[in-house]
Amino acid sequence: MKDIFRPSNDPAQLIYDAFQKEGKKRDRCSCVEWIENERLVVFKTAKLYAESNGMIVPTMDQIKMAERGAHGSVDYGSKWAYKVANIMRGEKNG
Repeated sequence: MKDIFRPSNDPAQLIYDAFQKEGKKRDRCSCVEWIENERLVVFKTAKLYAESNGMIVPTMDQIKMAERGAHGSVDYGSKWAYKVANIMRGEKNG
């Protein structure tokens, strides 16, 4: 089935895919652990992409802030990925 929320370009698509893959492991650990694991995978994916493509490497605080900004959205994962991608591009509305 097609994921209608999946971003259509990188780095948002790559970040989203990493988050979705990690999200499938939620039932294997506590809520606190899976939240931290998902944040970490988003951070690592964004960092690697940014370093390889001459972009800004977001901080973990920025990753968390972008996540909080996506909370409550039906498209939570994609919104989070787009916010991180905006930070990487140096856009103010990350």
